[in-house]
Amino acid sequence: MKTAIRHPLALLAGLLLGSFAHAAEIPAGTVLNKASIDKLLTETLDGKPLKSLLTERVEWMVRNQGFAMKLANAKPIEVDARWKEATKRNAPQVKFEAATRTVSGWKGGLPFPAIEAGDPAAGDKVAWNARYGLLEGYAQDEPYVAVYLVDLDKGVERVQNWAYKRVIMNGRVGAEAATLGDGSVLAKTLVFLTYPQDIRGIGSFSLRHLDASKVDDKWVYINQFRRTKRVSGGGWMDPLGGGVDILQEDLNVWDTPPNWYPSVKLKGKRWVLAVAHAGKPVDESKKRTPAELLQSDLEQPPYINSRNAWEPREVYELEVTPATEHPYGKRVVYVDAELFQAYHSEIYDKKGEFWKFISYERAPVVGKDGFKGFSALQGRFIDVKRRHATVFASDWVMNDPKINDKTITAEALEREAGK
Repeated sequence: MKTAIRHPLALLAGLLLGSFAHAAEIPAGTVLNKASIDKLLTETLDGKPLKSLLTERVEWMVRNQGFAMKLANAKPIEVDARWKEATKRNAPQVKFEAATRTVSGWKGGLPFPAIEAGDPAAGDKVAWNARYGLLEGYAQDEPYVAVYLVDLDKGVERVQNWAYKRVIMNGRVGAEAATLGDGSVLAKTLVFLTYPQDIRGIGSFSLRHLDASKVDDKWVYINQFRRTKRVSGGGWMDPLGGGVDILQEDLNVWDTPPNWYPSVKLKGKRWVLAVAHAGKPVDESKKRTPAELLQSDLEQPPYINSRNAWEPREVYELEVTPATEHPYGKRVVYVDAELFQAYHSEIYDKKGEFWKFISYERAPVVGKDGFKGFSALQGRFIDVKRRHATVFASDWVMNDPKINDKTITAEALEREAGK
């Protein structure tokens, strides 16, 4: 009789899980912090060893940066049946073009619902799913985004308000028209500052092509001259502006086509802690005070902790290698394995030293048209080297009919930002 040969890692995993077979289960509401981490690492959450749910960098932040996480049991997430149907209907026609690392034939839903671990293009396909999944809906309106610039030692330094509006032009699941325009544009986006007055109006209008070999067409608003100016779309790796700790590609954790990078590798599938059921984010009656952000503790050091609960979620772990001219040396991204939205990104400098941690806190959201989506309500961009962070929250509207290809334009940027 032949004896089955087990991979050494499988044996190690079996031993590890066996050692936790009789471990205590962590009660919901327990706070993971520097004081509790050593005890909790030997316990389980949803039957999973807590140690296995922490990335190396998250554990380091808990031990060294005052990072704290309220723990919760995982809950299922229901998304719109039309999204699932669009994936089933359209995915068979989608092709991955290996020579260019791009996608053809996509019409809506996930382009690659089945990810094979041995596929050399698996990392790219996960990234394309995150880009084209569009569970944030086909029209996003965030007229009031509360942004707090924070010193991790001293607290809130400055408060800003931004506006963000985006219309999806292709793959519009649930919309009356699946495509707007001639089909060559993926999305149009407006983002600009509305407060404080000295930097009000800084912002941009961008047109993102469906052809991912093209950089965005982009216009910026120059508040001193109250006019817009077209600029190179190659600024996706530049700072966003306004003094925030964000590159333009850092929005939504990682907002750039994978083929713009030399390499996107799938490191594997694992479980991590993530916020997937975020609570109501802002109380505008307390505008521009720390109490405004209902789910962020801006009053206690290190001023970056969330009040939302962190639950186990299965993710794909991607390792992204930027080009030589990029300011980052490496980016690791954790993408939900069911819904294909990114929760975290761990960023390293050119020397390989840990530099930034980006965390988005997501929740099921229902659009004005009844579409059941899933998107971010708040998040934080933490520069661990500077000990500085940008924390944001937004109570936004999905699939508002007022957000369309006629209202999201360069002229609208000049009109809105110049008010």
